[in-house]
Amino acid sequence: MTVIQRHIVVVCFGTPAISGDSLGPAVGSILRADKSFPAFVYGTLDRPVTGKNMTEWMDFVRGAHSDALLLAVDACLGDADNLGRISIRSDGVCPAAVGGKKKRFGDVGIIAVVGDRAGDALTELMQANALYVSELARKVADLIKSAVEGLRFSPADF
Repeated sequence: MTVIQRHIVVVCFGTPAISGDSLGPAVGSILRADKSFPAFVYGTLDRPVTGKNMTEWMDFVRGAHSDALLLAVDACLGDADNLGRISIRSDGVCPAAVGGKKKRFGDVGIIAVVGDRAGDALTELMQANALYVSELARKVADLIKSAVEGLRFSPADF
C-alpha cells in the first residue's frame, strides 16, 4: 500500500452546457457529493471550470495547493471505436484543446472519449448522448475514488 504525503486536488474541466463536455463537471459533482472523499475538488455542474475561466482557476489551484498532487479530468474526442475509453496520463490533460488551447494542467490526467474526432469537434461534443456521458462520468468518478481510497493517508494530511 502506498502512503501519500501530499494532498490530492481533483480539477474537472468542462461545461454542463454541452453534453459531451459535461463529463468533467459531472465527475466533480459526484466526487464533491461524497463527503468521505478525501480530496479537494474543483469543477462541478454548478461551478464548472470552463475554457472561459480555466486560466484563473488553474492559477488559483496552483497557488492555493502548491504542494498537492494535481489530478485533472476532461472529456476528449477519439477514434469511433474507442468511444467510452478511459485513459490515465502521466502528464495531465490539455483542457480546451478543442478550442485551440494547448496548455497542459495536472500531474496526472484522466480523459474519457465521448465522441469521434473525425467529425467537427464542437458538433461531436454537442451531439454526445447525455445519458451515456453521465454513465461514463460515474465510471470515472468510481475509478478516482478507488484509486484515492487505495492510498493510505496520515492524519496530518487533513
